[in-house]
Amino acid sequence: MKAASKFKVAILASLVGGALVAGSAHADAYYSSKDLRAVETAIPEYPRRAELSGVEGFTVVEFTVMPDGSVAEAAIAQSSYRLFSRAALAAIEEWKFEPVIAEAGEAIPVRTSMRFSFVGAQ
Repeated sequence: MKAASKFKVAILASLVGGALVAGSAHADAYYSSKDLRAVETAIPEYPRRAELSGVEGFTVVEFTVMPDGSVAEAAIAQSSYRLFSRAALAAIEEWKFEPVIAEAGEAIPVRTSMRFSFVGAQ
């Protein structure tokens, strides 16, 4: 089984499990993960060195979904292994989301975080 295939299950579990938490750039409004819908995703590559060593772990990435749906300001909030951080950042920067529309009808930036789990084949 390819590393990408193994990791795909972990990403889907994170999305379904509610790992996505969002807050608005506007101080008076809050947008939950229900307001964010990924339309393009990239699966992080399981680092070869980690796979060969049997290392498993996670990375939490914070990022901003811009009004056009692109990802900006991606940063590592927490990680169990540096190589997982690199893989998660490279992947999340390729993601695209549907824009979040505020009550005023305008698309707004939304800050959020996502946990990526890296697990080996069972």
